[in-house]
Amino acid sequence: MRILNKIKAAASAYVLSLSLVGCSDYLDVSDEMAESLDIEEVFSNPTYTRQWHANLFGCISEYSSIGRNVQSGLAGVWVSMCGETTIGGSGWTEMIGGFTADTAPYHRWGDLYRYIRDAHIFLDRGTALGGIDDLSRITEEEMRRMKAEAKFLIAYSHFSLFELYGPVPVMADDIDPEAKELDFARSSVDEIVNFIDNLLVEVIESGDLPQTIIENPSAEGNDKYNLYEIARPTVTTALALRAKLWVYAASPLFNGGYAEALELQNNDGKQLFAAYDANKWKIAKQRLEDLFRNTTKNGHELFTVKNPDGTINPDESYYQLFMNYNDEILWSTGVNHWHTSMEANTNARDCKGWGYLGVSQELVDAYFMKSGLTIDDKGTEYREEGFSDVVNPCNENKRLDKNVFNMYVNREPRFYASIGYEGKSWHIQPPGKPNYTLGFARGEGSDISSADNPRTGYLPTKLKNRKVMARYDGYPQRWGRPSILFRLADFYLYYAEVCNEINPNDPNIIKCLDEVRKRAGIPGYQELATSGKKNIIGNQALQRKMIQRERQVELAMEGQRYFDIRRWMICGPGEDADQSVFHAMNMNGFKDKPAGDPKSYFTRILLERRAWHRAMYLYPIPQAQIQISKLLVQNPLW
Repeated sequence: MRILNKIKAAASAYVLSLSLVGCSDYLDVSDEMAESLDIEEVFSNPTYTRQWHANLFGCISEYSSIGRNVQSGLAGVWVSMCGETTIGGSGWTEMIGGFTADTAPYHRWGDLYRYIRDAHIFLDRGTALGGIDDLSRITEEEMRRMKAEAKFLIAYSHFSLFELYGPVPVMADDIDPEAKELDFARSSVDEIVNFIDNLLVEVIESGDLPQTIIENPSAEGNDKYNLYEIARPTVTTALALRAKLWVYAASPLFNGGYAEALELQNNDGKQLFAAYDANKWKIAKQRLEDLFRNTTKNGHELFTVKNPDGTINPDESYYQLFMNYNDEILWSTGVNHWHTSMEANTNARDCKGWGYLGVSQELVDAYFMKSGLTIDDKGTEYREEGFSDVVNPCNENKRLDKNVFNMYVNREPRFYASIGYEGKSWHIQPPGKPNYTLGFARGEGSDISSADNPRTGYLPTKLKNRKVMARYDGYPQRWGRPSILFRLADFYLYYAEVCNEINPNDPNIIKCLDEVRKRAGIPGYQELATSGKKNIIGNQALQRKMIQRERQVELAMEGQRYFDIRRWMICGPGEDADQSVFHAMNMNGFKDKPAGDPKSYFTRILLERRAWHRAMYLYPIPQAQIQISKLLVQNPLW
């Protein structure tokens, strides 16, 4: 099992923390460098060439900044844009007040096209450099790998544009990337999917990328992995992106399900979206199977921690999955905002934190019971009245928390690992507070009497390190960890989804779902059916619903749900991912009032009405780009 512990923030040479050097016409560089170098000098020097190449990795989205630390379309804002979380204070307005094509705040457009252009320049100008005795030289083999990585990043950048905006202009290798004036019409869905696909095939078949992350065979344990390698794409990474691309291409949003988009045309009458094509699901299935052959060959598997008796420890498995580099990870970065800021930002106010990031009641309700049933299933043990004592598996002493609301009792292990709720003890009891528990009701330590509160009555605990006590002397303040971009469980659930759309009787559907649930410590659907508790097997609609539910829970707050619910087109009022409402517990209430009482904390409230409309299935292209272009057309309904 590959483990990399304590990944230092920005440790990788392949992240955008490096100083940029290059020609000022093409890159944002320091004035000093811009004055002293031109593009010819950059690509005649091994060090500067490597720095140009390193800059290309800034195109990678990084979702761990799920608060407002980084306001960018390549950051974690999408977690709060899809009903998973909300943010305290006065700065959170995008989904409450809405936005227009002119005011939409979180774009990828300009940044990614700059990275694409710079990657093309690298492909055009990069060469092996330096003599055999030059320590900084770039060999032919190294340059081939760097160019394969640049091609992958061009494909990845186009995909990142596609998943947010839909079909966008393709910036291919037959254009002059150094031209000052570039204006492109939008490609169709099929054209951009095929462009990305062909480029990934070229990368995969080149032989210039390693199969999977490179290990140092002379080292042991955590020292086996060079930190700068974790962000560099591999054949596994490229196969994963190719599979994900085709899952998107087959999904309703991009595959005939968005009626308004079917009418969208370029100025020359070119149709941008095509009618439904069932064959795209079959292609997606093939691409996923290509990936699984590779992951099996290279030892990738769901990460688990075993008990002394050999059984899976679901709490430790799900927790440690995000703390260390491991075999489940198919691609990650070394930059992680939990390391630099989010630990303190998601600590409760009376635990020396700011505690402003609130988890929605919708997400809380999505988690399963320990029986494997949903809170709405017949025969569920779920209750919304009364109180019980609950062992907190996340606490260092597995503390028995007294008088916990029954809404939070008998829930699955992923719930306890992910959600900080009323009455839950912290992972470490704060100094001087041996009986500390989270409190969000009126008069408690993280109530609404201060702006530093989560607004919903819940804090996220997923992704947090349980040894860290940010801002407490004598405790670890930081824990570096990978920021996971692709992991195997995500693709198992994609495979279940794809198989269900092709043939709902395919046994791989339940097999993949149950593999994920096994690690999570809850009964699988085969066991539930055998025991007579619940049977979804072979029912396409029920299987689709549970696949979507499993993705919601397994991938909660990892940056994926915003795109999932849009490609599924289930965001309208009354639909499964209704984006017009956002519920919470009543932080204006008191915990000594009975559940359901308007003055009780233990009463669901409508916290926000959100300005959802169908145009939001696709993000608007920046209106400024529409105005200056002669060829671009705007997305439907904007």
